[in-house]
Amino acid sequence: MVIRESLEPAIFSIMFPRTAVDIYIEITQADGGTRCASITAASLALADAGVPLKDLVAGCAAGKIEGTLVLDLDDTEDKCGEADLPLAFIPRTEEITLLQMDGSFSPKEFEDAMNLAITGCKNIYEMQKETLKNKYAEIRDETDSEDDISEEGD
Repeated sequence: MVIRESLEPAIFSIMFPRTAVDIYIEITQADGGTRCASITAASLALADAGVPLKDLVAGCAAGKIEGTLVLDLDDTEDKCGEADLPLAFIPRTEEITLLQMDGSFSPKEFEDAMNLAITGCKNIYEMQKETLKNKYAEIRDETDSEDDISEEGD
């Protein structure tokens, strides 16, 4: 449900009335951050599958460990830290699609942690876009090479 609600605002679902999109996520090894990583990966998978999106969704968590704000907590930090703030974000619209909190922050720490997580999401978003560009550049290059070979054979 959390992942669905994180991704749903980015999907142009009006284009596909009475249609369901199933997303299956298998975590083969976890060291924290599985929720945010799953949202990020599922968003890339939807884009790669050609599902029309308003934008990609990136997920990242900030937390507090021994009074210090940190980004992208590992499993131990998540379990033993003082607070955890997973967040999913649509950069183009600056829409937060997931915001959860475990533990406690002061109001200032909460704002700082949220901004830290948004910055992390923006960095991940750039990597998502670059990944898609690289994939389709490779496909384009392969297609161009096949076209060149085909033209030589004619």
